[in-house]
Amino acid sequence: MRILQSLEEFLYEAMSWIVFYPRAILRTVRHPVAVAVYTREQLKQPRELQFTELVSPPLLLILTVVVAHFIELTSPGGMTAVHSALGREVFSSEQGVIATRSLAYCLFALLGAFTWLRHERKPIDRDTLREPFYIHCYLLAPFALGLSTSVTVATSVAAPWSALALPLGLVSCLWYAVAQTAIYARLLRVSRTRAFFLACRANLAATLAMIGVAIVVFGTP
Repeated sequence: MRILQSLEEFLYEAMSWIVFYPRAILRTVRHPVAVAVYTREQLKQPRELQFTELVSPPLLLILTVVVAHFIELTSPGGMTAVHSALGREVFSSEQGVIATRSLAYCLFALLGAFTWLRHERKPIDRDTLREPFYIHCYLLAPFALGLSTSVTVATSVAAPWSALALPLGLVSCLWYAVAQTAIYARLLRVSRTRAFFLACRANLAATLAMIGVAIVVFGTP
């Protein structure tokens, strides 16, 4: 009976993602600042009452990585080749691929949260870190979907459709930069210029960290 009850809860949760996942993506794309404010308000509620209208931020990011991975698997080129022993071990299962890529994108959320808290001069602990980390997870979901899709198009789709990869990647990066700057300006109460430089500092550190992880995991041909 416990197994059946667990299966019942999982099926309901999985079916609810069909409704709440696209709603969360679309709302984040259209109104990123409003979603950031919504996240702040939800974290003040009891845990069981949080994010009842949308998928929770970390789950949204994980589901986005799953969707992006499915798009990659269904493309003609398949997955990117891995040349290191560590990479082959990590990517030996679908769970490993999804977990590794989710953690890689979470570097942006983590370093963005660190930058946020350092600006506010707050101590970094489990309570203070949650709000900026969750806000960045919402923000990263559309960015990860657009960027991953652009890489898949570039490596798997024949010309002339492969030419769409660069514009899609640039639009994803531009949207993320604009949305992050707007959120920093609103919630940190700084000028747009100051918000832009804070975002650049966080993203530069995260990009360098992700490049280092990619070199270790994928290796060199």
